[in-house]
Amino acid sequence: EKPDSFTLQDVYDSSCARSGTAEIGPALHFVSRLRSLAPSPENIPAAATALFEHICQQMVPSSLLADDVRSHSASPMDYWLYREHFTFQLAVSIALTYIIASAHRTPAKLSITRTLGNICLSELVPTQATPGLLHSKEPVPFRLTPAIQSFVTELGLEGILPFAIHRIAQRLTEPDHLLRDFLDLYVRDELMHMPSVRALAASNPSALAEMCDRNVKLISFRANQLAETLPAKEVQDKELSPMQPLIQMMVQAVAPANLAKMDFVWMPWL
Repeated sequence: EKPDSFTLQDVYDSSCARSGTAEIGPALHFVSRLRSLAPSPENIPAAATALFEHICQQMVPSSLLADDVRSHSASPMDYWLYREHFTFQLAVSIALTYIIASAHRTPAKLSITRTLGNICLSELVPTQATPGLLHSKEPVPFRLTPAIQSFVTELGLEGILPFAIHRIAQRLTEPDHLLRDFLDLYVRDELMHMPSVRALAASNPSALAEMCDRNVKLISFRANQLAETLPAKEVQDKELSPMQPLIQMMVQAVAPANLAKMDFVWMPWL
């Protein structure tokens, strides 16, 4: 992480300081309103989505990141080049966090350099849904929240971003990159951080080998999901994008109904 870097959390905190509002305001508003609906749990999903959209419209502007970068840009051309580079960096971030199932990507874990727009991901470790299973149960596959969407723009979301993610995944899954060989060591090291897995390895080494193999296959499967290309006939007959599986994941990542299900610490409105 470089001295000139900043995080999404920094951008939000600075905005709150300028407006004199409490950083925790949106979360308190969200939680207090949902508590009032506790006697009617069937209404909670729709209410959560409506609350999320209200917070985005009234409390946390989606233009926060774009405005912050623009204020530090020397010219419109510098801003455009910075945004383009950031979008490519975001593609790498999305591909990595999804493939290894690194969940809990809070705003403070995404650092951006002020000069170039490089992204540094802190605490980039896989999530264990259960001991020994590297998998995320979050409602969204990766972080693509309103502030990021607004900065990348619709053109970036439909152009550079999916093409870059798709190309990165394709390169990773090519046989000559030997992804599986690297994953064998990586997965074993990550699993051995869990005390229960270490105990299992000591008593039953073959079980650890099977666990590693299962997770390597799971990570490879996620990489192939991002790299999947539909057959030309299906693309033509159904008028779909060749990258439709990836496009569907991006739709899932930006859907208000899914973002509203995220923990308020994740700050889905930022």
